[in-house]
Amino acid sequence: MMARQRSCALFLSATLAFLPACGPSTPDQSPAPRAPTGCEPVQGTANPNRIAQVVDTLNALPKPVSLPCFLQHLAGPLALDATRGDLSLQPAVGRRSPRIFILLEPLIATVVPDGIGQALLELGERRGETRSLKAEVGFPVTTMLEQASPFEHVVFGPGVTSCAFCHGAETLAPDISFTSAFESDALRPPAANRVTIEELRAEYQTCDAALEPHRCAVLDALFERESVTYRELPPTFATLQ
Repeated sequence: MMARQRSCALFLSATLAFLPACGPSTPDQSPAPRAPTGCEPVQGTANPNRIAQVVDTLNALPKPVSLPCFLQHLAGPLALDATRGDLSLQPAVGRRSPRIFILLEPLIATVVPDGIGQALLELGERRGETRSLKAEVGFPVTTMLEQASPFEHVVFGPGVTSCAFCHGAETLAPDISFTSAFESDALRPPAANRVTIEELRAEYQTCDAALEPHRCAVLDALFERESVTYRELPPTFATLQ
């Protein structure tokens, strides 16, 4: 486990060094909206709880689809967990912009309001108690997606995904025909890195959309709904050290 954690850290350090940093956008002269227009939640619509259903949802929405727009279409209440940990290709930017887990069982979707991973929706579809099917969608979505697209987005090379550097025992998903569909060990962040719902809600309430329009839009999309609750990631997942 420790050898894998070192491999994960080295891979992430090398990879993130080549990616551009993302900070607050430069404000223009007009006030930025608190949330994207034309993205009201779809009442009574079941949330996607499989990777295939995420593709179906995105394909049903008018293009282009922003990440905040997709999040707004999730029906409430939502169950969230969050971490300040940065050992990820979708790292948190401190406690104010943590990595947020949206539990749509058996699907777990993750987003970050800011930073180099802010345009990504990472997806883990639970397989039993300790493993998950991995995929990812980059935003904005401007065209119709193929069902294989989220799996292809994480392919690192022949027979391996970028997820394998942190998630052990990666294998082809036996029940999916795509050669890009892999499952591996599921991980949860250490409790010491947890960011509470109260902290997240405070960031939502104080976010300045004129300075950080995307960050505020993500937080708005998650918290402008009937209810947001905390739910811990499954205790059967291995802990990322």
